[in-house]
Amino acid sequence: MDNPAGATSTDVAALPADAMAGATAADMAAMPPAAMEGMGPDMMAAMPPEAMQGMDADMMAAMPAECMSAMGPDMMAAMPPEAMQGMDADMMAAMPPDVMSAMGPDMMAAMPPEAMQGMDADMMAAMPPDVMSAMGPEMIAMMPPEAMQGMDADMMAAMPPEMMSAMGPEMMAMMPPEAMQGMDADMMAAMPPEMMSAMGPEMMAMMPPEAMQGMDADMMAAMPPECMSAMGPEMMAMMPPEAMQGMDADMMAAMPPEAMQGMDADMMAAMPPGAMEGMDADMMAAMPPGAMEGMDADMMAAMPPGAMEGMDPAMGGGNMTDSAANPGMDGGMDALGAAFGAQGVEPMGAPPPGTEGDPMANMAATDPMGTAPPPGAEADPMAGLDAALGGAMDQSMDQGAGAGAPDMGVPPDAGTEAPMDAPDVPEPDMPPPPDEPIVG
Repeated sequence: MDNPAGATSTDVAALPADAMAGATAADMAAMPPAAMEGMGPDMMAAMPPEAMQGMDADMMAAMPAECMSAMGPDMMAAMPPEAMQGMDADMMAAMPPDVMSAMGPDMMAAMPPEAMQGMDADMMAAMPPDVMSAMGPEMIAMMPPEAMQGMDADMMAAMPPEMMSAMGPEMMAMMPPEAMQGMDADMMAAMPPEMMSAMGPEMMAMMPPEAMQGMDADMMAAMPPECMSAMGPEMMAMMPPEAMQGMDADMMAAMPPEAMQGMDADMMAAMPPGAMEGMDADMMAAMPPGAMEGMDADMMAAMPPGAMEGMDPAMGGGNMTDSAANPGMDGGMDALGAAFGAQGVEPMGAPPPGTEGDPMANMAATDPMGTAPPPGAEADPMAGLDAALGGAMDQSMDQGAGAGAPDMGVPPDAGTEAPMDAPDVPEPDMPPPPDEPIVG
């Protein structure tokens, strides 16, 4: 090319392809941007990589998109970063994926967000991870979801946290699970809650535990329950207590029992009572005793009966009112007592002093039905049992007869002995015995 500065698009189009083999950066810099409209892929392929140093944004914008198909990584590496301002989606789509391997952060920073619409998974996979550090939310918002298939952990780690704010569920669904290894707490905190709806267990399993520090209640509520199946104790331990507000019964039921080992009282206290419906005995057995301090009566009442089978002696100390052996369980035992009380059930208390050896002392001491033996009956070792059983039978008969049962003339508290069992007491309907025996 003898006069690059005076070239027109027609002049360039009439040149043989190999005419560009001798082009220099000075030639390209002198060429009017409009002249680039005459370029074709074969000309681009013949051009020395060094000639790209003369390109600028206007020349790039004027160049036909198909010319990009002839570019190689060495050409991209020689191009001034500001030339990327002339890129568009069609040019990006026409560019060979391996050209992305020569891009740098400064090139990405100069690129119009709209150009990202031409990205695909192969380009993303070929792009150096540090290029992600120059991307912004507006770029990621323009990128096709399929391009996320090319992400890896290094790219994710290099991506600015604020980029996550422009991601949507369809992008998350396309991302390889391994990419989650690059997540951190700041990225998690910047991620829209609805993105969590596209996560799967395999993604959760790949995420560093520290990333959980960015979780909140809205994210937790949006997360599919099956994701919880990939959680471990170290993840749970990193989660902010307020994130537990997003838990529900399905999430709880899907969570591995060992994940409960990472729970504490603050996390438990933040959890909705309804989430307790997903608890089971294995979860209860794995939960640290101190976490019980965060439970209340509503949570206890919502828990399935079978879950209580997982309570070990460390939780109850063998007696619901004996918290001296395990002071960390006071809150949990109070909650358990309150839950029982709300249902009209009196939890068994400690026996009175001095009666530890009597197996029936606790029943007699609590006397839940007012069946203490009458004075003088203390000497009879079975009197307390008789009284308790008799009272229970009377109560059962009263409930069975109903409120309309006839009054049998027996005071309510006269049930300590059955009339037939009392010695020398006549039956109420029998005549008195004669004073003298009848002689025949």
